[in-house]
Amino acid sequence: MFPRCILMTVRAMSAAVLMGALPPSLLSFPAPEADPPGAPRREAHPVNCWVLQSPRPGQPVPDFPYEGSGGYDPLRRRWIHHGGHDGIPQGFQTFLFDLESGRWEQRFPPTSPPGACCVDGANVFDRVQGVFVRFPGGSLGHGYQWSRGVKLKESHVWIYDPQTNEFINMRPEPYGMKGRQSAPIGGLNSSGTYDPEHELVISFGGQSSSGAHQRLFAYDVYSNQLYILPAKQSPPARDGAALAYDRSQNRLVLFGSQYLVDERTWLYDFQTENWEALKLEPHPPAHKVTRDYCTIPRMAYDSRHQVLLLVVWKAQDGHETWVLDLKQRQWRKMNPVQEPSPSKSRSRNLDYDEERNLFILETSSDKTNRPEIWTYRYAEQKQEKQLSAPQSLRALTDEEGGVQLAWSAVGGAERYRIYRAVADKPWQTQFTLAGQTDSCTWRDRAPSATATTWYRITAVDAQGRESPPSRRARSDPPAPRRLTASATDKGVSLQWPAADQADIVGWHVYRGRVIPRTVRKGQPAAWRDNDPEYDQPQFVEVQDIVQWQRLTREPVRQTHWHDTVTLRQKSPDSDYPWTVYAYVLRAVNRLGRESGPSPYVLTIPSEPRHVLCREVEDFAEIQWEPPLEKNVIGYHIYMLRGTWEIIRLTDQPIRETRYRYRVGRQRVTRFWVTAVDHLGQEGQPSSPAWFGRAYRGFFEGDWHQ
Repeated sequence: MFPRCILMTVRAMSAAVLMGALPPSLLSFPAPEADPPGAPRREAHPVNCWVLQSPRPGQPVPDFPYEGSGGYDPLRRRWIHHGGHDGIPQGFQTFLFDLESGRWEQRFPPTSPPGACCVDGANVFDRVQGVFVRFPGGSLGHGYQWSRGVKLKESHVWIYDPQTNEFINMRPEPYGMKGRQSAPIGGLNSSGTYDPEHELVISFGGQSSSGAHQRLFAYDVYSNQLYILPAKQSPPARDGAALAYDRSQNRLVLFGSQYLVDERTWLYDFQTENWEALKLEPHPPAHKVTRDYCTIPRMAYDSRHQVLLLVVWKAQDGHETWVLDLKQRQWRKMNPVQEPSPSKSRSRNLDYDEERNLFILETSSDKTNRPEIWTYRYAEQKQEKQLSAPQSLRALTDEEGGVQLAWSAVGGAERYRIYRAVADKPWQTQFTLAGQTDSCTWRDRAPSATATTWYRITAVDAQGRESPPSRRARSDPPAPRRLTASATDKGVSLQWPAADQADIVGWHVYRGRVIPRTVRKGQPAAWRDNDPEYDQPQFVEVQDIVQWQRLTREPVRQTHWHDTVTLRQKSPDSDYPWTVYAYVLRAVNRLGRESGPSPYVLTIPSEPRHVLCREVEDFAEIQWEPPLEKNVIGYHIYMLRGTWEIIRLTDQPIRETRYRYRVGRQRVTRFWVTAVDHLGQEGQPSSPAWFGRAYRGFFEGDWHQ
């Protein structure tokens, strides 16, 4: 039997066929077999029709509203929703949605990025690295946040790994508040997409307090490098644009905006580093649809049919669906039988599931203010027989100065072709044939000693037909993601995990001096430091990190290192009572190639982890786990009073990792926890936990964030 949502679609299509509005061929999909209610089976999904997948009968939806980000994880077959409004506040809530069952699940990572709104269309899933990449959005404008908890933890990039349920603050260069001003990635309604050719996450535009901009960024998760891409003849500054990468034409495509009327289709060429503006007719609407807003479109690439799908917002009139054939440079309005229901202005995220041959659209209903998930199929899946791309490509350096490649066998392949490129930047690669083999290994005897050597593999069958290329491998090691720094009386002790790669011979340690910004007493208001009054200046934000130097002459082979630097001196750059340092780690392989930098760590405690709350009558019970450092002697508890004011509940640090506080009935508030080290320094605030507010039914038990 057809799922209910698809039955409604079929009836609408049948009516359209009877009226002559659609050809009968549109109804020619096979009848599905028995299937769980609402499951988006390949053969059950109609072509050129949007199908509502959530909400569905028996599967409720959480009540988070608009302006959140979303993306599809094809490795675990889950839709990821993160951030946006958590009621009124700018939130950091993370949900997974299962398209098969229609079930939503809230996740509680050990720590999370600061809450942010206006991130719809901005954040992206990296399909090669298997992580969801989060850029900054709008924070501190709606209350219920602690400025210190936002500003100490904000950086250009956080990543979320659904497999481990962990967020990591990647903190790529440029560092601190000064770095965010020089490279203002994100902001309000920036546009994001994934570039599978160069394996980069791309971000364009956005809006800050100084207005919209047109900078183009690329982030490489593997190396933890953030680039500002050279861009000649850039589009006008904007936010809320549609952005996608067309791999068949090797072009980045941009269209539309939230506020700017621009009917041109913009293409970016990574090789020439040049934007090109196309005036195509017809084209999707890009005019004002309300007094303030244009069509705020969203776009994604169909890799099976090599077209781009664009969804245009038309306020109360709903949506329009368009397709761009970039090879033909032609837009086409699709006029599907069913368009998605009307949605809020800043509430759409669009992605493509290649396995199911479906576009997935998340919206926020203009009637219920709750999320909806819709799916769309552009055309039936092509049944062409083609070799699959080689999987699991690995590159290991060896002691003789070579690089050994290995990959998984491809069924039907008679041989493999190895392509190689030498380039400093991922988008500068020009691959040429380097060799062939009938095995699943190959050795490069002469990789470059001065630049990164890149590799990818194709499979070839007996007729000489070649598969798509594998993912890339490179001669550089991946950037480390974990480092802890514990302040001691004799300096700073650093620790990190052992390497996963067998060819890592050690690590180099780098140190920089932090220029801290401090607050003695805040002001409870929007976009202000809303800290309580402290008995001494409190470190609330990294302004800059200066005087970087490498501390290790040779790569350190063990996974720990001690720096004899002195911390018990007043900061030379501010009134903070201690000197603060930052450390990063770089892995070194057998070629002597260094990785990109790890996230920097500070010589103040990191945030306590897994901070959760439960309501027991009018009491809040709070529990947490210690931060990763070994020098913590206690904890302070902070609470929100009203909308903006932060108060500290503990006069002295407490040693337990649980706390109970009488809040009172019918009250909603939030709690934070900070760690205190043996020097007396307070660390970075934890992610907050609500009292009196929770997405019950979407997590197990009573404890929640």
